[in-house]
Amino acid sequence: MAIASRRAGAFVLLAGGVCLVFAGLSSSFAFSTSGMITTAAAIAALLYAGGVWFGDTPRTDCSVVLFTPQLTVAAGPMAGRTVAELFPIALRKEIDAQCRAALAGRASHFTPGGEGGFDAAPVRGADGLIVYGILIASAPTPAQAATG
Repeated sequence: MAIASRRAGAFVLLAGGVCLVFAGLSSSFAFSTSGMITTAAAIAALLYAGGVWFGDTPRTDCSVVLFTPQLTVAAGPMAGRTVAELFPIALRKEIDAQCRAALAGRASHFTPGGEGGFDAAPVRGADGLIVYGILIASAPTPAQAATG
């Protein structure tokens, strides 16, 4: 309930601030139509900039990673980054080794650090050659999979 009341309070403050800014800027333009449009555009730009600046960054899902022979992410928002840097430092060495093994043609299931599990496998093209690798993170138990 406390979170809902804080959001309601924040919304009231935001709406009041927008109304006051709109009234103030519009009055400086003598309440003309073009002045009101300019004021609305300025407020929209400020709200957008504030949302981008203070908003949460979207979470990236690293549970399935398609990677190139150079061990970089092949597609998605993390494209171009190395596979190892998507994971904690303690797991990087094992993940790197298993990804290299997948590109050499060996599929494997491994659990670095004893937590969770990963599957690494080659992805073959129509001609049978390995063109990519895939790394799939799996939760160790169904309960953790449901909460993850």
